[in-house]
Amino acid sequence: MTPDRGTSDDAHIWYRELGATASGLRVAEAWESPAHPDGAYSDDDPGAAALVWRSSATERGALHVEIPEERAPGAPELWFVAVDEPRARPAACNLVAYTGGDIPPGTIITPYAFATLGIPSDAQLGAVRWYRDGLVHQIYVSPDHRRRNIGSTLLYAAGAWQQANRWPGWIHSDGRRTQLGQLFLAAKRHVGRIAPLTETMPAMDPDARQGR
Repeated sequence: MTPDRGTSDDAHIWYRELGATASGLRVAEAWESPAHPDGAYSDDDPGAAALVWRSSATERGALHVEIPEERAPGAPELWFVAVDEPRARPAACNLVAYTGGDIPPGTIITPYAFATLGIPSDAQLGAVRWYRDGLVHQIYVSPDHRRRNIGSTLLYAAGAWQQANRWPGWIHSDGRRTQLGQLFLAAKRHVGRIAPLTETMPAMDPDARQGR
């Protein structure tokens, strides 16, 4: 479901393109203000706009994402593995969050790089899966790590990865979600990117595998 753009008084998220990585990924900044339509690209100086995230090239991975502390206060220092699903119908992508080791926080690496680290896949703190049009399919945070803004961090990093790949649209939610997912999204800003609840879905597993 394409998100409602909201009223003219809403603060939108718009982007500034800064260049590209050696592999061709877009490097950009996301800013929050009503200065431009939601999802638009502009070369304007952001002025008083609030930074949402900033991506940059990195030697250790595919991309680095900086997320201001105030966007996800108290979140642990996370790095991510991007697992693409180009053959899924519709095509999708996953970001899986880890912490620790010698990967700089904010770095997004490939599954091939992850395989060389010797880290078990079940050491993940959380993950988000979304379709290439930006619609979030699932978001999961390990029960031991909930209420630490890991889910929020994953969504911001997914937004940067979406734009880095030049996929159309932006990260958003349709009207279907679990009760825990509804509680999580109810605390989020950017109402225009979260469609009103239309259907309550069953939990992903007995532990209600969604979280903040």
